[in-house]
Amino acid sequence: MKKEELKIGTGRIETFSDAIIAIIMTLMILEIHLPKIENTTTASEIWHRLASIIPNLFAYALSFAVLGGFWVNHHQFLHAVARSDRKLLWLNLHFLFWLSIIPLPTAFLAEHFHKPEACVVYGINMLTAGGSFGLMNAYAEKKKLFIENFSSKVRNRIIKMNILSTFLYIISIFIGYLSIYISIAIFAFVPALYLIPQNVELEKPKRTV
Repeated sequence: MKKEELKIGTGRIETFSDAIIAIIMTLMILEIHLPKIENTTTASEIWHRLASIIPNLFAYALSFAVLGGFWVNHHQFLHAVARSDRKLLWLNLHFLFWLSIIPLPTAFLAEHFHKPEACVVYGINMLTAGGSFGLMNAYAEKKKLFIENFSSKVRNRIIKMNILSTFLYIISIFIGYLSIYISIAIFAFVPALYLIPQNVELEKPKRTV
């Protein structure tokens, strides 16, 4: 008797992943602390102290955009997948693990904004997070977990976007030693690629004569 593989839905994966990403975003903002201001502090001193947290706010906004881009693509990925399996569950946990580390390089980047090593650490984390998401897509394609008539045009677009973002993150790791501003521009540019959500397109069934 042929054994049938247990079919696992994607509802709990999406709910769990959404919760984790929301927690990561919350933890990042909790790391930003307003400077202490006494009643005797002058107006110029107040603005000077508030300006000191601008790098923290910028790093937070950058990582928030990155996490938002991952969340949008993860959401669309799960809607394009017809079912899951045990290995995809573990791959999803692997993806969430690298996302959960993002607050650390974010804080490092905020504290050492002008050091190329901060860009290197941040870029490596982005590369591992993006790579783990690419593994999920590749595995779903290999195991035919996508909706049967999921558009091949959309699949090719996803593959190209994954390759492009991976390539850019690799560049960001090394180019920081030439210019940290180029690295930061790359970090900001990659999530901008995903600002326009792509609909899950289905191919029309071919007519048979």
